[in-house]
This record gives sequence, structure tokens and C-alpha cells, in this order.
Amino acid sequence: MAELRDKTDITVEELEESLGAKKLPEFITRCEQTFLDRIDAIVEEICSDPDKKAIFVSGPTSSGKTTFTMRLSAGLTAHGRQANFLSLDDYYNTNELKFDKDGRPDFETIDALDIDLAAQHIKDIISGKRVVPPFFNFKTRKREERDPSEYIELPDNGVLVVEGLHGLSEKTAGSVDPDKCIKVFIMPYGNVFCDTKLMDSNELRMLRRIVRDYRHRGAHALATVDYWPMIAKSEEAYYTDYLTRADVHVNSFLPYESLIIAPLALHDIKEALSHVEDGTIEPNVFMEKSNTGKDFADFSSALAKCSKLVKHLEKIPVVNPAHVPAQSILNEFISK
Repeated sequence: MAELRDKTDITVEELEESLGAKKLPEFITRCEQTFLDRIDAIVEEICSDPDKKAIFVSGPTSSGKTTFTMRLSAGLTAHGRQANFLSLDDYYNTNELKFDKDGRPDFETIDALDIDLAAQHIKDIISGKRVVPPFFNFKTRKREERDPSEYIELPDNGVLVVEGLHGLSEKTAGSVDPDKCIKVFIMPYGNVFCDTKLMDSNELRMLRRIVRDYRHRGAHALATVDYWPMIAKSEEAYYTDYLTRADVHVNSFLPYESLIIAPLALHDIKEALSHVEDGTIEPNVFMEKSNTGKDFADFSSALAKCSKLVKHLEKIPVVNPAHVPAQSILNEFISK
């Protein structure tokens, strides 16, 4: 069983003290290296055991699962164990959705995945068969077929790396011999303080999600905040179980990220609020499949949350995103 470890608390004062032509690059390098060292340790463990054929990576939304998985895969390949990547997000099946009391569709539940197909593909790949996985287009919110040339086939020394919220489900990781796999639970684990707590791990993920949704999924900040209660509630049903199943926890919180993510999220939130003021705010894209026909699940609550976030985020110093290293996990959220 994994345990949440290496909790990182940082204050706005400490963030301010990290600024400067010399200190900021050093601060960023230290933060990034701590994360890379954790990846390297897992790579070494896998490479030292030729019987390991799969790595399952799970964690709540906006934990950096995709980038972590790609970095892990690259590390394995560099050490002679060819890694192939499989994302459970590509198995979304949104034809039969569940909804909360406010009409938010539950895209986080395992029932929103074609989990039987995913499990079969995992078994087939590990057994040496060639598999062409589907592809889920988040902009159109539809599952598409891949070109047959985009198949996955493990060589004799290969490792399958499976990533997704439900990567540690009994229906996915549980279908593989425990001696043949390693199970990883990843999430940011830390707090940002300014006299009182400004942000905890949950809000750190929310800010990452706001920034990513705006840049990659055609959703403004108010839409993400309006949908967040569904994300939080759905994750609660799996969080403890998946952490218990994991062999190791990876803390994906980079202390310097607040200097980057917070200002970007602040910009996105203020832009959404300006559209509210002038009456041009677009409906919540996550409510398109709602059973209520409403544009927002709880507009007033989302608006209040955004206003509170603005007050908190305005206390955090601003750093140009250009300082983020090209291979950083943060690029999963901030890149366009």
C-alpha cells in the first residue's frame, strides 16, 4: 500500500524570496530535479526486474498523469526497456451518462469508460498481441478510430504503461499478475499559505484544470469551476481504494508552479468574469450532455468561487511561463 508522502508547504513570502535573476532558475531547477529523481527511482526498479511487464498510473484529474507517464516511458526506453503508452481516456464511452442533482454529467466514473474493451486490450498487449486502441477527441468529445499503423505491440523486453484515473481499478490493474506490474498513484500534495491557507492540493489541481481546459478543451474558467463539484465528488469514490492498491505515491506538486499557474488561472478567471459582466459568457461546455438543458449547473456558486479565487490568486507573484523548462510536467497544462 502506498502512502501520501513528501507533502510540500510553501508560503507566498518564500515564493517572493525565490525571485531574482539567479535565485529563480535555481529554485525551478531544484523543484524539477526532485520530481525527476522520483521518476528515475521507478525506472530503476522496473529495469532491475525483467518480469515486470506493465506499469499502471492512476491519480485524480490534473495530477500530471500524462506527462509523468511519458517521462517514465522515455526513461524506460532509454534504459533498454521499450515502453508503450496506453491512455484510458481514449476509452471514453459517453453514450450512457450518469448525472448529479444539478445535472452535471459524470465523465469521471469508471462507467463512462468502455472498461471491458480497455481491459481486453491490456491483456492482449501484455500477451504479445498487436492492438490498435481507439482515440478520444476532447475537442469534439467523440471517440474516433486510429489509423491501423498506430498499433501497440510489445517486444520481448517491452513494458506497457497504462495511464488514467481508473488505472488502478480492479478491472484494469487487477487483471494483471501483481508480480508483473508496478502500480503508481500520482497527485500534487501540498499547500500555499499567505497568513492563512490560500490553496490546498484540491485547489492546486483546480487551477491546473482551469488553465488546461481553457487552452486545450475549449472551456472557459467559469465552466471548469461550475463542473468541479462533480469531479471532486466522483473522485472521492475511488481515491482511497486506488491509493491503497498503489505500490508507490508520486507527489507532482512543484513548489514554483504557483508562480506560473496561479497568474494564468487568474487571467482566465478574470476573462470569464468580464464576459459575465457584459452578457457574452458562453454556456458550460461540460453541460452539453446534461439531462437538465441548463447552461450551467450552479451558476451563482461558480461565480462566488471564482470571485474568491481572484482574491487569493492576486496575492501570488507573477512569473513569465517562459521560465518553465521544455520537459516540465507543467507544460501539460500551460502549453497551447
